[in-house]
Amino acid sequence: MPEQERNYKYLLLAVATVLLTLLMSIAAKQGGKIDPTEGFLQDVLMPVQKVILAFTHKIDSTINYVSEIRRLGVENEHLETELAQLKAKEHVMIEIWNENVRLRKLLDLPPAMEEFNLLPARVVARDPSNWYETMVIDQGTEAGVQVGSVVVTNAGVVGRVNKVSTRSAEVLLISDQRSAIGAMGQTSRDVGIVKGGDSGGDCRLVYLPRSATIRTGETVITSGLGGVFPKGLVLGRVAEVSAEDYGLGKFARVQPAVDLDHLEEVLVVIGS
Repeated sequence: MPEQERNYKYLLLAVATVLLTLLMSIAAKQGGKIDPTEGFLQDVLMPVQKVILAFTHKIDSTINYVSEIRRLGVENEHLETELAQLKAKEHVMIEIWNENVRLRKLLDLPPAMEEFNLLPARVVARDPSNWYETMVIDQGTEAGVQVGSVVVTNAGVVGRVNKVSTRSAEVLLISDQRSAIGAMGQTSRDVGIVKGGDSGGDCRLVYLPRSATIRTGETVITSGLGGVFPKGLVLGRVAEVSAEDYGLGKFARVQPAVDLDHLEEVLVVIGS
């Protein structure tokens, strides 16, 4: 509708309202008596009054509707904010619960580890390189960590400290190609060296004699030879036993006992 036409209709409604009001005022002064002309005008303007009243009610309803929409919008914003805060708290609680579960498992130590002085540490960084398997923990010389300190979990050996600073240390994982640990089959007692760098993050138990009786599924533990790793710590399980080239000896592929890809907390053996 054009603006001028809309304004014209509003003007007519306003004029009709004024005329009707004047007629009602005159009638009141005359004690309620209305002459024929006034009665005719009142009858003509009555529908206009109804339209005006209906229009007024519609405007009031629209104003109330808009106000309610605004109120609901503000309330919705508050609810969304509260929901976001509740979700954030929920995520924090879930993380705390998961950490509590991990720490309980971490402290559920096998008898071979109960004699050690163990220092809890958090993993704060991982080496993104494909050549080396290392991680950084948040404990250093200030807490008693030294180069060569053994790092474990309740499941077994993680590796050893390769570099150390005052408040952090780099750990060389047993899956790293530079790692070499004196090891033996827990049942067969066949002795060899567990080296990292095998495919899929596995290790390899090498230098086994041809007479070795180690079998698939057997647990591999530290032998204590070499003076770095105490004897009896779990390294992993044998996944496969094969003969070396030319039949000079045997080797075994070993799956680490610890899930090295998802470590968040570890224990450092202090003063061993």
